[in-house]
Amino acid sequence: MFRYTVGLIFLILYMVWGLIVYPFYYLSGKKIGKYLVRNLYIVVLKLVGVKIVVEGLENVDENEKYLVVSNHQSVFDIPVIGAALPLNMRIMAKKELSRIPFFGQMLLIYDFVFVDRKNPRIAVRDLKKAVTLIKHYSFLVFPEGTRSRDGIVRQFKTGGIFLAFEGNVRILPVALTGVDRIMKSGNLIVRSGTVNMKVFPPVQVASNESRKDVADKIQTMISEYVSLQRRVS
Repeated sequence: MFRYTVGLIFLILYMVWGLIVYPFYYLSGKKIGKYLVRNLYIVVLKLVGVKIVVEGLENVDENEKYLVVSNHQSVFDIPVIGAALPLNMRIMAKKELSRIPFFGQMLLIYDFVFVDRKNPRIAVRDLKKAVTLIKHYSFLVFPEGTRSRDGIVRQFKTGGIFLAFEGNVRILPVALTGVDRIMKSGNLIVRSGTVNMKVFPPVQVASNESRKDVADKIQTMISEYVSLQRRVS
């Protein structure tokens, strides 16, 4: 509980700090966002005692923009991926998060994109906004659409894959295991422990592939790794 309390207090203070430094962020051409956000995640993980064992980090070019695609085990997936990858990364998240007072507004001014999954017409507009922003940032998406409650990787939806086609960027597949033990679904307490993360070589979508083809290919890649880790752990 102590670790959770310390982490929560830090997050609140960091949100305040994020608003204070926004003018400098804007004047820098939004380049310092990478350090501002990533260092937040790194400090939070150290505060709560979470260690990340990363395989395949050599596959990441920090100067390239990617569509980062990951399985979804916990809300704690975001700080884990954000701390591990040396990217100026933003997130495509569900619209409901934008309604959280203060937190939602701060994410909006830092160019995070919220997608209205209940309204397909508005969702297309949201995705097109992300297409314009992916020229400047990498984007993280969770194509399962919701957290897996048993750790098994579910079928990937194709909406987020739209960014790779329309934004002309490569997909960076990421597989996570152990995050569901750090922060269980429906539980706000963060436990110390170790998370395993596999970064696969970037995938270039081909002109003759459909979004479903690509989603299925990435889902199989990530699912096989997660299943193997579950068997040996």
